[in-house]
Amino acid sequence: MQSITVGPDVASATSNVKTPQSGITLDEVARARPPHGNGAPSRTRSHYDRVLALLRERGSAGVLSSELYDAPKLFGRSPRNRVSELRQDGCLIETVPAGSSVVRYILIRDSNGAAPPGHTSSVSDSQDWYTAQTGKSRATVEPSGCTTGLPLFDAAVR
Repeated sequence: MQSITVGPDVASATSNVKTPQSGITLDEVARARPPHGNGAPSRTRSHYDRVLALLRERGSAGVLSSELYDAPKLFGRSPRNRVSELRQDGCLIETVPAGSSVVRYILIRDSNGAAPPGHTSSVSDSQDWYTAQTGKSRATVEPSGCTTGLPLFDAAVR
């Protein structure tokens, strides 16, 4: 995409050009735009910290959205925005439906990659699914003299 630079005389001339259909000028459109802030207000930092602390404390039990909304002095009027900010900062947070208009937020990992105490993941950090499911290591199979050349069947041929 190319950028075109125009001088101040051209810019001011085009800002007052009326569109043929409505008669609205570009200057009027620019003035009608609401101001945009630079992110969340500073007062929300304490809400952010409290939401993160509660998620860490609860671990795999999680926190219901209704709990957060029921305490606006602690978590603010829009706690879902704090959850969104936590996600933007690198936290992994699972959202599980818990009713028609309620969700459960579960902290999987914080922004440092640490799991909260007592967190039980549905998928273990182990690379082996058998070890993750049973807590036991796999039995080792010693090769016998008779092999089929097919790994699945070699253990059965003895």
